[in-house]
Amino acid sequence: MSHLPHRLPRPGRHVIEAPASLYLVVRAREQGGPAGQPGDCQVLCEQRADLRGQPQLSMVVYLSPFDACLDAAWCGMAAGQYQVIPASGFEPQALASSGAGPLHYCLHLAWGARDGALVVRPQGALVRLSLAREAVIWPGIEAVQLVVGPAELASYLRLRESAGLFAHAESHAAILACSDRQRGAHASRAIARIPATVEAGEGINQIALYDVEAAQWHFVALGAARGRQGGRSEWP
Repeated sequence: MSHLPHRLPRPGRHVIEAPASLYLVVRAREQGGPAGQPGDCQVLCEQRADLRGQPQLSMVVYLSPFDACLDAAWCGMAAGQYQVIPASGFEPQALASSGAGPLHYCLHLAWGARDGALVVRPQGALVRLSLAREAVIWPGIEAVQLVVGPAELASYLRLRESAGLFAHAESHAAILACSDRQRGAHASRAIARIPATVEAGEGINQIALYDVEAAQWHFVALGAARGRQGGRSEWP
């Protein structure tokens, strides 16, 4: 299962600055205090290796609000239990400690698959194909910057094109125009249309992407997808 372990009290000092195209999954939790006080907030994270190969709990960041909804729905969260929000302006105080050090996050690109089936980790989460990243933090910092460069965006677009999904801009605009309920319905439909799932023990040999408009999963050989990226992969 993916992790939602960090209670993030609001308001606070550390605010994320990020491109408008980045999204997070957060879940509001009620406090036992007086009415009107804001509840704690949890952000969807996963355990993965950092840039030095050390295991770290990393905040999952999405380029598509649909992928964020799909992840939350697969993790068992009902539509009213979570929100997909822009990363910009989020306040990860509990993740940003008082001392200097990096804030670990991973940029989601696609889903891992094997032979036409989505791969599921032992804890129950889908395998996310993502890039490990770090944001610099130091005492007193007021804005934590998440950076997505042209290379990452180009890789994301090439992955979608490798699956025959060329109308990315139009599809993205359609998803942004959906209400939270509509996006949740699309995510539920995508889960219902997963052809099959397999355990993660034997690894992955494909990437999987979902076409919201056609309500169809697309699978591309992992070697072909990596070749189109034209560089070293950080995928698990």
